[in-house]
Amino acid sequence: MDELSEQYFVQTFVRKSRRERLLFELMTPRKRYDGISRFCHQADEVLDHSKIIMSGEDIDRLPEFERFVRTHDEICYILSPDGFVDGQSVPLKDAVQMAVMCPDAVVIIGSSFAMVFGEPAKGGRGKYLLAQQRKPAEEIRKY
Repeated sequence: MDELSEQYFVQTFVRKSRRERLLFELMTPRKRYDGISRFCHQADEVLDHSKIIMSGEDIDRLPEFERFVRTHDEICYILSPDGFVDGQSVPLKDAVQMAVMCPDAVVIIGSSFAMVFGEPAKGGRGKYLLAQQRKPAEEIRKY
């Protein structure tokens, strides 16, 4: 568990009114799994929308997303209810591949950005790309 990365994610990309609860759940071992899972199920309500630069079910297949991954080649920290990927620190490209293949929700935390892959469901899988400095409103992409 990388507490600094988790605190950075919550303080930077989560709505102010939801931060305290999520931090409590992430830092409490017996509540951690449920906290991550609940966050990913409610990501649209919990995330700070002013930080979203891309969202939709298929953003990982878009050229803009692929370009973002190539230009942000760094080690990222992964949060997930899936114990196989939770807590790993891997290059962004590998983290995205793991998230796409993971049967559970995944949060990828970089130095100035984050990605949220919701739990796969019948209606699709919500995905969000967030960055500290957002583009103007007309440039935000929803797919």
